[in-house]
Amino acid sequence: MIKILTLSTFLLLSLFANENYRELDKQYSYLSAVSECKNLAKEWRLPEIWELFPLRGETELFGKDKRYWSITNLVEARETSTQTSSDESFIVDKEIPAFAFYLQDGDITPTPKFINAHTICTNLPKTAQNQQELQITDQGVIDAKNDILWEPLTQDNRHLKRPHEEAQEVCEYKTLYSRVWRLPTLNELYSIVNYNYIKPSVNQEIFSNMQKKYYWSDDTFNDNEAYVVGFSIGTVATSKTNNKSFFRCVSDL
Repeated sequence: MIKILTLSTFLLLSLFANENYRELDKQYSYLSAVSECKNLAKEWRLPEIWELFPLRGETELFGKDKRYWSITNLVEARETSTQTSSDESFIVDKEIPAFAFYLQDGDITPTPKFINAHTICTNLPKTAQNQQELQITDQGVIDAKNDILWEPLTQDNRHLKRPHEEAQEVCEYKTLYSRVWRLPTLNELYSIVNYNYIKPSVNQEIFSNMQKKYYWSDDTFNDNEAYVVGFSIGTVATSKTNNKSFFRCVSDL
């Protein structure tokens, strides 16, 4: 049987061929994972959580049902620097949970550092969270990276919660600015998470009126669950589609 490789799989295989990623052969606690990556060579490191997220679903490369450490920590105080989460003082603090990534379903969750988890190390240059392609306009926020427009949230609609299907319908029936609207994909929704902020984990100077709650994406996990992004601390999870969650519509540019 001939197997067709997706573009993302091909790129990841190329990365492994170039030895840009390396999965360690056993599970480690968080601090041990940080140390083991550094021990590979000077340029090797534990990835940030937003660098691991694009690997979602690549189970044939990394195996199923695995939880991987990122270096990104949950902290109660943030700065506006994109390098805040890699500060050594946060890395060595054993009491602050770190974000772990579940490869198969794409969940992101804060995890105590004494837990053992799998480790992927990389020697690629660190990629910071990219916010400069966002532009505030009268009609909403232009997201040039994803080629979409985020609807403006007002005091009237910022508290709107609906089950998943109803949220889809609200967006699809919206005629604001004579545009066609929809729920964002999980990738689009997660891309506005900013770990330099907390409660909500988004830059409110750009995305005002966001709640520190779960928001629906358009992506489903199965017939009864869909993906949500938690803007309290920047998590990704699945939720029953009959649950009510917040949502923010987007329009393709």
